[in-house]
Formats: sequence, C-alpha cells, structure tokens
Amino acid sequence: MFVVAAVALAGFLFSITPAAAWLDNALLDVEWQVLRKFHPRPAPDDIIVVGIDPVTVASIAEPPGLWHESLGRALARIARARPRAIGFGLPLPERSYESVRAGLDRALFTGLAAAIEAGPLVAVLTIDARTRSARRVHTPFLAILGESRLGIDLLARDGDGVTRRFSLLVPTEDGGFPTLAGRLCGALSRQCSDGLIHYALGPALKYVPMKNVLEMKDELLVERLFRDRIVMVGETQPYADRVEVPVNLAGWEPGGRSSPAIVVHALSLRSALQGAAPEEASRPLVVLLLSVTALLALMGDWRLAAATGILGAVAAFVAASLALRSGLYVPLGSILLTALLAWTVRLAMRWRDARRSPLSNIPHAS
Repeated sequence: MFVVAAVALAGFLFSITPAAAWLDNALLDVEWQVLRKFHPRPAPDDIIVVGIDPVTVASIAEPPGLWHESLGRALARIARARPRAIGFGLPLPERSYESVRAGLDRALFTGLAAAIEAGPLVAVLTIDARTRSARRVHTPFLAILGESRLGIDLLARDGDGVTRRFSLLVPTEDGGFPTLAGRLCGALSRQCSDGLIHYALGPALKYVPMKNVLEMKDELLVERLFRDRIVMVGETQPYADRVEVPVNLAGWEPGGRSSPAIVVHALSLRSALQGAAPEEASRPLVVLLLSVTALLALMGDWRLAAATGILGAVAAFVAASLALRSGLYVPLGSILLTALLAWTVRLAMRWRDARRSPLSNIPHAS
C-alpha cells in the first residue's frame, strides 16, 4: 500500500506541472476530434456568419478603411430580415473620413442605427496590443452604440497558442468588461456560463460572403437566411484574423486547425447560450481517479497488469470523452501517466523478487 500511495502521489505531483497541462490539452484536442466525428451533441442551427473573404475584398472598389457605405448597406439589409441578434466583429473607424468623401460617416451610422432598431447589436471593442488599452472609436459611432453594445474581441489562448476556452468577462482596472460573446449572451439569455468551448456542439456554421449580401435582389432569400438567427459579421480570409483551434467548424472550409476568429466567437456564444461549456473536474475527483489507477501496482502478474492498464486507458478515454460531451472535463494526462508508472513499478518489483529468489543463486550446469 505504501507503493500505491507513492505512485498516486507521483501522479498528483505530475498533474500540477506544465508538462501535464500540455499532455492534457493534446488529449483534449483528440477527444474533441473524436466526438465531432462520431458523436456530436445536437444544438440549434441558429448562427450564421457573414464574412469578408477575398472575393468580397475584390468586389469593393474602396480600400477596407473606407468601407463605410458597403458595411452600412450590409447591416441595413441584414436588419430588415429581423435577425435574433447581430455581432459586428469588424473594428469601427477611429476617426471621421468625411474629408475623403462626404457622406461616408453617415452611411455607416445609418447601418448601425438600423441594426440597433432591429434587435440586439454588439460591436467589437478592439484592444491595442502595444498599449493594452481599447482603441478609440469615432465619437458618433460610440454615442449611438453606448457601452452596452460593445464587447471586447479578445480570445483566450493556452500556452501552445490554441483557443480552447472562453470568458464572458475580461478583468479590467474597473472590475471587468464583457467580451463579444459575453455581451451577446447577456442580451439573449439570463443564464450564461463560460469555460471550455464545446467543439462537438451543434452543426458546422453556415456562411454567406458579404459580397452576396450586398448584391442580393431577392428580399425573401435574405429573410430566409437571417430571420431569427444570430448573425456574426467578421473576417473570413485565409491569412487574416485567424486562431488555432482543436476543430475548425467553419463549414465552408476544408477543416484543419486554423479557424477564423469570428467563428470561434460564434462557438463561444453557442456554448454559453446552451449552457454547454464543460466544467473541469474537481481536484478531489482527480485524486480519487489517480489513487484507483495506482492500484495496478498491486497486481501479481505484470502481463495482466499491462493488459489491464491498456484496457483501462481505452475505457478512461471513452468515459472521459462521453463526460466531456455531457459537460464535464476530466484531465487524462496524469491518469494515464499514473497507469504507466504503476505498471513500471509492478515490473520492477517482479524483477527484484526474481533476483532475491533462492533458485536464482543455483549455478547452471555447463
């Protein structure tokens, strides 16, 4: 029993190291990929992305900084379809551009006003990486939006750069400020929770290029696309504003592990609205699992211990994946390492016993 306690303690000490966090994250990514492929969790298909892709960029004559008229028209057209909410993930202008062409500011202002009248609208508040403060928003746009329609566009990233978690509130000197997902969820539901992004929740996101929105003549088609849906507007270009994820749920892309940031904001919102963000297992539960795993060191036959450990590892992965789908995240790295350590100790003890056996001292006949 002393050996079992030592093995369990070693597993626990490993669980609080950076190596364990890296292993846990790698296994978590595999769990999401397996769940996504074989056993996704159903959720309403109520989020659609309107994206700025290369085709859209090529179709607009002005440079992106002067897209006021196009963005205003797109917002107004989406608003007429009466969506459930709009998340505007593009940075708002920092100053007036009326000196470049008269009417630019008014065009975007009109689009924002139409979106606000149609229902909840949240625009991103961009953080300057150099100063770590919010970038300035031109005063008329800030006035019509107000603080209640702004959300910080930051996404949490783990040590390896992958986004697996989301927050509804970013800590600030004044206490905290909602993120884009947090502000939208607060406008749509009274019960919002943050934590892990549920990458096996609901279908892959549908997509409409902004070029199509600007060129659509059929208002009935626009209404079928956007009515009663949450519309997320943002960048969807291959090399701009992208983040690493366990699974890319941009339904218009071939997959991979690089996703548009606006898609990750949408998935964060979906996890929050459905109350599906998995919570991490409590420390006492992890210690209990480590202790049970360490009992492998007591098995008499090292071959049986190895077989039991392998079958147990497979069962633990399946059980942890099903628990993750249901909303409980159990870190597997330290548990699997404890199983390996217990088997190694069992093997070492068998070798020690064989060395001490009286038969091992009898010389062999030549």
